[in-house]
Amino acid sequence: MNKNNQDVIMVKIPNSSSFTHLIRVGLTTLLRIHRISSDDLETFTNSVQKGVDELSQTGRDIVAYYKIDEGLIVIDLKCGGKKLHFSSSFS
Repeated sequence: MNKNNQDVIMVKIPNSSSFTHLIRVGLTTLLRIHRISSDDLETFTNSVQKGVDELSQTGRDIVAYYKIDEGLIVIDLKCGGKKLHFSSSFS
């Protein structure tokens, strides 16, 4: 995902159990703004949360990049040198 693309939203959170849920909240908000049923993407949102939980074990800040484009939602998570990529189509 190109960070210079204006259609990408970036959220950086400190690695703390108080903040890790914000990545899923951001995803839910983005789905609502675009009127995408989160019920259709429950497995996707659960996978993203598992990725956040995995990265939170590193003790470093987590950066999430969100993008919705033509029936596809993409989330890249970065933490230190590790990167996780999630994507799902929707109608």
